[in-house]
Amino acid sequence: MNDARLSTLLENAPLDAYTTFGVTQYARFLIEVSDLPELYEAVEFARDNHLELMVLGGGSNVLFVRDFPGLVIIIKLTGIVRESGTRLRIGAGEDWHNLVDWTLANKLFGLENLALIPGTVGAAPIQNIGAYGVEIERFVTRVHVFDTHLAKALDFTRDACDFAYRDSLFKRAPRGRYIVLEVELELSDSDAPVLTYPALAERFGSDEKITAEQVYHAVCDIRRSKLPDPKVIGNAGSFFKNPVVSKEKFFKISELFDAVPGFPLENGEFYKLSAAWLLDTAGWKGRRRGLAGVFEHHALVLVNHGGATGEDIFLLAQEMSSSVLQRFGIALQPEVLIV
Repeated sequence: MNDARLSTLLENAPLDAYTTFGVTQYARFLIEVSDLPELYEAVEFARDNHLELMVLGGGSNVLFVRDFPGLVIIIKLTGIVRESGTRLRIGAGEDWHNLVDWTLANKLFGLENLALIPGTVGAAPIQNIGAYGVEIERFVTRVHVFDTHLAKALDFTRDACDFAYRDSLFKRAPRGRYIVLEVELELSDSDAPVLTYPALAERFGSDEKITAEQVYHAVCDIRRSKLPDPKVIGNAGSFFKNPVVSKEKFFKISELFDAVPGFPLENGEFYKLSAAWLLDTAGWKGRRRGLAGVFEHHALVLVNHGGATGEDIFLLAQEMSSSVLQRFGIALQPEVLIV
């Protein structure tokens, strides 16, 4: 089955080139769209043929466990427009790290802590990406989407996006309902970087003036030292979310282990624990399950050693999560979208 209007539509398309895990699954149909008319035609094609929709940007936060029986749309909508002094409109297909570079080159600040996060701009508000003390939600003013259920474009303000930790309205919606077309961000013209994250605070002296560019380079150095390059070895960065536990639970674990890394939340009633520490303590760093494994330098990163299927990686993740539950009584939740 094909469609004359969609000349770039592929059938039985391998997904390894479209996800950073590089898994060997296939999509029944796949298309790259670089303009709105083509996107609308692709959505219409899926509707007419009763196909499930899956939208990908950089494929950096998704794991396909089985072949996908529907239509995968790869978003290639690009463009950066400076609307005012500090407000930007960015196409959903723009590379996220390239945007961070662009903002610093144009004396716009705020995104430096989010450097080197793989993926596209359109995925950023869906996942509410965050790193080193900063989340994207603080900069979002508007997310422009196409609602495939209503067949029309909609705008969501920051509040309407209902952001949470690595979560948003778009992530909780039925798969394929909202396709992000454009993201509007309000940045700053003041070079005053955020240094609240311990790894950054320790890196710089408290009495020196730190610039956003210095933070940018520090974040890149830290990420490169901890995380493998997905172009070299397949991975999706941090696989699990950092769990949030009660104060009582945190102190109970602290009685059993020394120097448990935890960050108080909500006036100290809850603590965010390091999922990496839990997995490392459970002995997962560097272990393998066939062609799937855990990165030797970071227990939170699952890797494809070459030829692993999505199921291989998923089963490894289940084993890891089960071991943490048995040892600590904590259920880890995946940050990566499991399809």
